[in-house]
Amino acid sequence: METSPNVLKSVDTVFKIAEHLKEEGGKTVTELANDFDMPKSTIQVYLNTLYEHNFVKKNDGKYEIGLRFLEFGTHALWDLPVYPEVKAKVDELADLTGELAACFVREELAAVYIYGIEGERAIRTDLSIGDRSDLYATASGKAILAYLPADDIERIIDAGLEQKTEHTLTDPDALRAELRTIREQGYAYSNEESVEGMRAVAAPILIDGDVVGSISLAGPANRFVGERYDEEIPSQVRGAANELELKLTYTQSGV
Repeated sequence: METSPNVLKSVDTVFKIAEHLKEEGGKTVTELANDFDMPKSTIQVYLNTLYEHNFVKKNDGKYEIGLRFLEFGTHALWDLPVYPEVKAKVDELADLTGELAACFVREELAAVYIYGIEGERAIRTDLSIGDRSDLYATASGKAILAYLPADDIERIIDAGLEQKTEHTLTDPDALRAELRTIREQGYAYSNEESVEGMRAVAAPILIDGDVVGSISLAGPANRFVGERYDEEIPSQVRGAANELELKLTYTQSGV
């Protein structure tokens, strides 16, 4: 991805180094210099800066992501109106169904995974807290996207609808039609649109008409079929979302 001309290159490089360490694990100065095609002395200055503020740590000659990021991430999570209340409801949904239950919120053009838990029958995934997915390509994302203002929907469509699998909706008119259906029925489907072999159902979490997140159930396509997929699971995620909405509304109003 090209760097925008409206950012500070040095700060951009700091974040790219941090992202690289997150994805690749511990790296020596020499390895990072090779990875970024930069002088070791320059890489060392960036690492010194990150180390000084506890964003990286040293371990056997390698630099790794530091726990200072946890402080910022935890602050961001607890600042979300939905987060303090969502964990118990997601846990309950996973226990009830045995599937993967999760909560996502929107940040800019993405759905961000903030909490999830695997039920006893759930397929293990590589999802991590903070992972991002396109709003148009998942049930959780579409459940949020459908309730955004029209201008925001068009901005996301204009940014491009990338084909994730052969089932991904990449036609803008087809996506707009599906978003209308989601608003009418109150829940969204993903039929192997982001991951082959996985289906999901999600419902929006609405507070005073504004979408603050979504709650979902995901599982293998061979289990998400028939009446269970068409009626039972949609009813379960809608019920969970509605209970969260009530709890959040009363919490915010002080009742």
